[in-house]
Amino acid sequence: MKKHIGKATIVSIALLASVLAGLGYYSYNASAGVTSTYHSGWHLIRDTNDQDGDTFAAVYNLTTDGDFASKKSSSVADGGPFRVPSMNETENTKWMFVFCGKGYNGVDDTASYNLIGWSRENGMLQNIGEGAIALGTQAVVIYPDGGDAMGAEFSVTDANYTHSTETLSVTNGGFDGGVVNTMIYVGSSNETNLTSAYYEVTTFTDANTIVISGASSTDNITAADITVQNNPAFWADTITLDETTKWTSAANEGVCAVINSTDNEVACLVVDLAGLEWIQFVIYDADAETGEEAGDITVYGRRM
Repeated sequence: MKKHIGKATIVSIALLASVLAGLGYYSYNASAGVTSTYHSGWHLIRDTNDQDGDTFAAVYNLTTDGDFASKKSSSVADGGPFRVPSMNETENTKWMFVFCGKGYNGVDDTASYNLIGWSRENGMLQNIGEGAIALGTQAVVIYPDGGDAMGAEFSVTDANYTHSTETLSVTNGGFDGGVVNTMIYVGSSNETNLTSAYYEVTTFTDANTIVISGASSTDNITAADITVQNNPAFWADTITLDETTKWTSAANEGVCAVINSTDNEVACLVVDLAGLEWIQFVIYDADAETGEEAGDITVYGRRM
């Protein structure tokens, strides 16, 4: 006896097949999407300090110090190189680096750097890139590895302000540790009389009296309730990179690049670290005294 399949049954089967195919397509695309999020924390690449030497050659003389054995043996905390965490074949080998420092000569203080690296034992020192940085006005506030930046030298909440002389004063020696030409943050208790902002210290009279410049003010504040914090660190908003030598030539496009800010925000140096085990930022032209040289330069990095 023959069984007959009606047109309605055929249509139903075709519709079911179409639905199943659609579910399979959706399942495939859903599984191909992002299933987890990878958050990359900031590593301390160079601990806070002034320059490593007057020039790069004063730190590493490549005539005799260009081998793996000449790599500084000290830890990052003691000014040594950073060991790049191992990466598997599926992880991004590009890293992002940011600089911060303290302005000891007003705004836009600068420093120079060389980024160098080594692969494995017996590998030679490779000069990856060189350039300079300039600090912007975005405050560090808290260092990524912990620690207060805003009130690193001193922090008071009981200062008075004299409008005619642009003078901040306390009575308890709270300004002890202050340095002339550094940037301080003034948190005003009366924005009409004095605007909260960063100001440069032009005179450090003593631990009770400092004079600032460029204050936006109209009158005295004598309530002993102004906040003054020093020495705030700032993020570099400008990074220059030697585009004609090192790893930045046209043939190596994408290996080393700069993402600069145009509005006093954080600038980044992006480098492909594939194959490198150790890196070090050598800082110079940053003695915190000469010209517009910054001080206390810190470098952080993370995977992109």
